[in-house]
Amino acid sequence: MADPNLTAFMSEGVPAAIPQGSALTDMTKQTALPEWYTNYAMDILSGQQAIANRPYETAPMPRVAGFTPTQQQAFGMTGTAATAYQPLFNQATGVAQSAANAPGALTTAQPYYQQALSSLEQGIGTSGAAAAQPYFGQALSSLGQSAASNGVTAAQPYMNAAGQSSVANINQYMNPYNDAVTNRIGELGARNLSENILPQIEGRYIQAGQLGYGGRGGMGTPSGMMTDTSRAVRDVNADILAQQTAALQSGYTQAAGLSATDLARQGQLASTAGNLAQGQQQALSTIGQQQANIGAQMGNLTAGQQSALLSAAGQQAGIGTQSGGLAQTQQAQQLAASGALSGLGARAQELGLTGAGALGGVGAQEQQLGQKNLDVAYGDFLRQQGYPQEQINNMMNAFKGVATGVPTATTEYGISPSSVKQEYPASTASQIGGALTGAAGIIADLKKAGVI
Repeated sequence: MADPNLTAFMSEGVPAAIPQGSALTDMTKQTALPEWYTNYAMDILSGQQAIANRPYETAPMPRVAGFTPTQQQAFGMTGTAATAYQPLFNQATGVAQSAANAPGALTTAQPYYQQALSSLEQGIGTSGAAAAQPYFGQALSSLGQSAASNGVTAAQPYMNAAGQSSVANINQYMNPYNDAVTNRIGELGARNLSENILPQIEGRYIQAGQLGYGGRGGMGTPSGMMTDTSRAVRDVNADILAQQTAALQSGYTQAAGLSATDLARQGQLASTAGNLAQGQQQALSTIGQQQANIGAQMGNLTAGQQSALLSAAGQQAGIGTQSGGLAQTQQAQQLAASGALSGLGARAQELGLTGAGALGGVGAQEQQLGQKNLDVAYGDFLRQQGYPQEQINNMMNAFKGVATGVPTATTEYGISPSSVKQEYPASTASQIGGALTGAAGIIADLKKAGVI
């Protein structure tokens, strides 16, 4: 409920209504205050009214500090560090799986042991005598052939042929000669008689008209054609015989010469065959010796090969042992590397989280500093908002401080009802003082309510 004094002050001391049945009497008194005092009071009330009418204003700045870039970076580093172990852990898992799947030492060495066993078997099965035996057999065969070869034996057939008489086999030379020469002379002579000589004789007598075999006077004596024909046959036969005789003589002489020449050649062939047989005997002997030497060399080479195979077997067995040891060492190294990688992954995560935590701590300090700045700004904002009210309060305090020393003057005016208790004091000073007191109470109530 509003203070009646403040209401009377605001209506300039005139009551809102006059009780019925009363008469008005001009008996109001007024206390006059200095104008500066009343103006000061009105300024206070006006300022308070302006503050009361002002709408509620929110703070223009954020109230809570957001995450700083350092904190954002720390958040990102935390996410990265949370999975930093994964690549190294995966790699460690792969290395461990590789070590688990790797062939063992015995499996790695097994091929070398197999090769060593094969080399040992080859070395045991290899013999110098066995390797040389074929060559020694060939050498014996060649030597046997050399001993069996004889120059006289090889030349004997030719010597036997050369020891014959030059006329012992003359028919071998004459038979083809008779066929090719003497018989041919007879054939050619008979052909010449029948094809040339006799037709000429007959033609001549035909031309003379004397063809026939009777006498010239028909007396049975031989005709001239018969005589000429007989003579021609006789002459041709005599000529053929003479040529055949000469040819036989010449052919026999030539056949005897050819036979002698062939017999001499057989003698030369006997010498050549003897020399060749002797050379072959020497060659076979030399070949036998060479084959024996080759056999000895092959025996030596085979013995060396046997030694090399046995040595290779030992080396391969050693390599197998070394390979097995290396495989076992490699497997152990892989397992150690897997553990190291796994530890590095955990260490990387730990260091990453530590770094992110340190960066987050710096970011938290930055955020706290930012929050303090926001709090200071918000306090400044509140002080700025409360500054007008603070000024009014200061003015009220100043107003109260000078209230006792303000000079006053009293005048009477106004009306007063008769036969009614006076409820409205006529003193203006009293009205102003009461109004100010009421205003001070209202301000105090507003402060308590948090409005100002």
